[in-house]
Amino acid sequence: MFKKSLLPIMVATAFSAQAELVDDATKLESKSTRIIFEYHKGNKKDLVTAIEAAGGQVMQELDNDNAIAAVINLDVYNTVKGNKAIKSLELDPIRNMGPEAATPADFQDYVPYGIDMVQAGELSYLGGIKVCIVDTGYDLGHKDLPSSNVTGDDEGAGPWYMDGHGHGTHVAGTIAGIDGNGGVTGVLGSGMADLHIVRVFNDDGGFVYASDLAGAVSDCADAGAKVVSMSLGGAFSTKVEQRAFARLERAGVLAIAAAGNDGNATHSYPASYDSVVSVAAVDDQMNHADFSQRTSQVELAAPGVDVISTYPGDLYASMSGTSMATPHVSGVAALVWSHFPQCNNYEIRNALSASAMDLGDTGYDYKYGNGLVQAKAAYDLLMEQGCDGKGVK
Repeated sequence: MFKKSLLPIMVATAFSAQAELVDDATKLESKSTRIIFEYHKGNKKDLVTAIEAAGGQVMQELDNDNAIAAVINLDVYNTVKGNKAIKSLELDPIRNMGPEAATPADFQDYVPYGIDMVQAGELSYLGGIKVCIVDTGYDLGHKDLPSSNVTGDDEGAGPWYMDGHGHGTHVAGTIAGIDGNGGVTGVLGSGMADLHIVRVFNDDGGFVYASDLAGAVSDCADAGAKVVSMSLGGAFSTKVEQRAFARLERAGVLAIAAAGNDGNATHSYPASYDSVVSVAAVDDQMNHADFSQRTSQVELAAPGVDVISTYPGDLYASMSGTSMATPHVSGVAALVWSHFPQCNNYEIRNALSASAMDLGDTGYDYKYGNGLVQAKAAYDLLMEQGCDGKGVK
């Protein structure tokens, strides 16, 4: 978080695909910047009025966190910075999808290597655990994806039931591709998947802001989702986003996100919040993918290299990234949880980590976290030990 006095100096450029910092305050005069304003309880109206009167534009309202996100320039900032309604200010950082390339191809009753690797074929999905996918949308007409028990929210990026980009449909196929339907098999496989789609990216992919993501996961919770799958992320944490995910966790929801594709040791958010499961990627030989970020927050690993899944237009695609690893873990969480609906989100999370296949250095490490997620092993652990409620981290 940046102190108020540093805000004009350290600003996130709003029209860049990455949260780029500028060190010249005068640039803010011509470049609008998106800022999260936290207001004192009961002062929302006063703050919104002041920002709009000064020429700023309110973009997101986060009533649960007594916060708003607004696009402002230096003149607006100088006008409102002393407003007594303001409790704090911070930059609204960008959240991107991973830079994967897709190659559409046709497949017939194909089981991607990741399904067996995470032991998804050893359990049957019993239903009842809704998965929320926050991404580019969902090709509702795809022959290999569920069309019933699928709902959604648009968040201003386009209809949730359409996907002109492909990333979201690919993620959805890994979770819910229908087994024996002439295409690829997903982790849940049965066609019984209960999905809620929140579309935050438009057809160009691009980026969204942390405040938008906080609003999106609130939609997931309101829809009754138990698992939230986010194949996205970016630099810089914010306290509003962090609070949103902590609240999600307290509400009984398991949030899962991509560790990042920069191939370094930097943290990516939301994956690196303690309340979110951070997922690294491995290849078909269970080796760490060189693009996968390695940090102290990585919790689980899953297949993320050359993953074949659904693609808009009744097509299929091979894609790579921690974006592809994430839905494997999200699917496994729902699969295991469907057998133990009496368990809470902390207990399911603990079981997934405690039963993971150790990879790399013995025990926990930054590349693989606790290891490769294993559906049947988690099931066996819960059958033996029950729900212990201790959680992880």
